[in-house]
Amino acid sequence: MEAKVTEIGPDIFRISIYPPGYPVNFGCFLIRDENPTMVETGFRGMFDLVYGAVRRLIEPARLRYLVIPHFEMDECGSLNQFLAIAPRAEPVCSPLGGIVTVRDFSERPPRVVGNGEKLPLGRKELRFVLTPWVHFWDSMLVYDETDRTLFTSDLFMQPGDHEPMTGEDRAAEIIEFCRFSGLLPSQKHLEAALARIEPLAVDTLACHHGSVLNGDPRRYYRALRENAVGDVVEAPFYEMKMPPNAAY
Repeated sequence: MEAKVTEIGPDIFRISIYPPGYPVNFGCFLIRDENPTMVETGFRGMFDLVYGAVRRLIEPARLRYLVIPHFEMDECGSLNQFLAIAPRAEPVCSPLGGIVTVRDFSERPPRVVGNGEKLPLGRKELRFVLTPWVHFWDSMLVYDETDRTLFTSDLFMQPGDHEPMTGEDRAAEIIEFCRFSGLLPSQKHLEAALARIEPLAVDTLACHHGSVLNGDPRRYYRALRENAVGDVVEAPFYEMKMPPNAAY
């Protein structure tokens, strides 16, 4: 098992790990700037791999912000390990994340951000988009206004371990996997989230699972609006078991 590093935009790096036996890869993103930032940290058990990848790009002790799009362990399981090696790092989360999960889990108080709030990193600036129930109660997406990149967390998830970036249309795969996984509990909340991101000028969808998607993102917004992917009550994913050869 290895961490693969790909530069997907100016000083934006995808760090991807594909554990044998899992249906998806796990990605996180490092933004190299005056205030270096990670969007997602990965599982606690993957810390050594992710840390090693980060160390190839920056001195990890310089990390300033650790953004938590929502509270799942593949998003923030190694948060405290990164806080331990980065004395100035702050967790960044949504208001609900601050109230119900991150404040209790984190060894350092989080910076709580509201919808539309901005965070300057140096050359780049991030804007936060609250997207409750897409797919968790506390969910938010992160938009890099400078380089027109939307960090989409579990939205636009694709199965398997594809190439790091693609301009191919993955809409059919995304729809199929949404139904298989049942990850979107509410179509109304999904459509509200889409309404918030549709006005943004986006060239790149930086997905936590699957390839980073280049090209016109409106085809993906349209696909999620035109296909019933929310409100799935029964999904095969709900009864999946840990792969017997889980490597972490």
